[in-house]
Amino acid sequence: MTSSPQDRAAQLLGEAVGHHVENRLAQAQAGYRAVLDLAPDHAEALGMLALILTDGPDLAEAEAVVERLVALRPNDSASQLCLGRLRMRQGDDEAAVEVLRRVAQERSDLPPVFNELGVALHRLGRADEALAALDQALSLNPAYQVARGNRGMVLFDVGRFDEAADTLIAVLASGDPALGDARPALLTNLVRAATRTGRLAQAEAVARAQLAAGHTDTETREQLARILDGLRRPAEANALRNDIARWAGVQRTGPRRSPAETVAVLAAVGAGHVPTRYLIDPDRFSTLFVGLLSPDQPDAPLGGLLVADLAEAGSVFSTLGDIHRDVGQLAQAAQVCAALGKPVINPPAGIARTGRDHAATLFAGVPGLITPRARPTTPAELAALTIEAPVLVRPPGDHGGENLARLTSGADRDAYLATAPEDQLLLTPFHDFRSADGAWRKYRLIFVDRKVWPFHLAIGEDWLLHYWRAEMARSPWKLDEEERFLDDWRSVFGPKAVAAAEEVARRLDLDYGGMDCALTADGDLLLFEANATILLHLDEPAAAAPAKHRHVPPIRDAFTRLILDRAQA
Repeated sequence: MTSSPQDRAAQLLGEAVGHHVENRLAQAQAGYRAVLDLAPDHAEALGMLALILTDGPDLAEAEAVVERLVALRPNDSASQLCLGRLRMRQGDDEAAVEVLRRVAQERSDLPPVFNELGVALHRLGRADEALAALDQALSLNPAYQVARGNRGMVLFDVGRFDEAADTLIAVLASGDPALGDARPALLTNLVRAATRTGRLAQAEAVARAQLAAGHTDTETREQLARILDGLRRPAEANALRNDIARWAGVQRTGPRRSPAETVAVLAAVGAGHVPTRYLIDPDRFSTLFVGLLSPDQPDAPLGGLLVADLAEAGSVFSTLGDIHRDVGQLAQAAQVCAALGKPVINPPAGIARTGRDHAATLFAGVPGLITPRARPTTPAELAALTIEAPVLVRPPGDHGGENLARLTSGADRDAYLATAPEDQLLLTPFHDFRSADGAWRKYRLIFVDRKVWPFHLAIGEDWLLHYWRAEMARSPWKLDEEERFLDDWRSVFGPKAVAAAEEVARRLDLDYGGMDCALTADGDLLLFEANATILLHLDEPAAAAPAKHRHVPPIRDAFTRLILDRAQA
């Protein structure tokens, strides 16, 4: 007996939901589409498909499906939940919060509503409200590990690192398949929290358990390597990274394109790199990514690969960008570049001059530029140093301020040494760069082919200033000031500082690089760093950072033109 279309749709829906519950999203999506082929207005299939699409890459299709769903059931809580998720996907978190709060009032028994509300509030920087929403989700369903993981992320961002570590350890140990693509981010935040709380041994156990459970993706293995770095086991960390590089081979992204639109991207085990996640436009280029093995490996640098495996690329982007992390990788990259015989973006030889301890020499005599002289030291030498004026100390090759300390006294020095810092350190005089209003300001400029572009301004209440620490999104006046900087950085800096920045870009002499700096009361530029590892990104939603969405894409466009010009030359 032949089943009716309704019966067949019900069967397909049940199978699709089963796939969805087990996080087999491709199969679930195919099942929901099969249901809709039989019954185009099947609201439940539309709703379940919308839940997948609002987390996926095709925003246009997600919008179309949610619009169909809301048109069918405008007052249905599930429809409104999908609409809230869509608003988040569109970057309009304020609108998402409005929708989700309305749903929460009508259906206070639905844990996913409070989870999504907590995520949207977190993205808006409203941590206390986010935690309250996520706590409500967990009170309704204590086994809701997705919400618990989101709660751990909020705890980390508000500095409750031990609680964050406890939470993330429990979530990852649950093995809940619903964690899906969020699992690597949860592990990354656990490693960050464990680093701050001295719990890396626990994090190692969690990472190894993830691998044993079959999560053998590159990100999980890289997080284990970072843990091993933190535990001062570099040989194990590099052995793991070398295995990752051998296993990965040539990683291709994008379809086959012309040579000019195909870029060979070189990285290397143990090196510090140019961040490329946003910089290389995936709509314009396909990439062939290769991680060179560390120089101590018998099959270095390419392992089982051949130079010919990269021959279809029209240019090479060497992303090795930190001389302080170099133990021979730059020389290997130069050899591979020479063997390929293609135009090279950021040739390895140019990186050698860009160390922090070389900056005072490289930029000597630049009018209007203050470049504090960094000098190498060791813990033993630091122990014998009398602290007469504030100094900064950090390991070479360290970025993000995680291992940066300001020493103002012998007591500070002794406390720092008690943390057992690395064997090699850099010591730099500290300059008070506080503005007249008591705030601290740090400007980031990006250099593309030696031209200066403004990227962001961080304004904070502490000298250890990074954009993510400054909570810019929570302060409209800070965003307004950043927008003025992005709109007309030359007027903000003034002629003297502009000329200094442009001379730094010229002397750095990289195809891609950048600088972090501050303005002094005298209008001089105080240099923090200038090198190739400066991060360019556009992670903020357009609704939250409209100025960045006007000014950052042209930087990537300039880099796109640089690649095409080099390849076609």
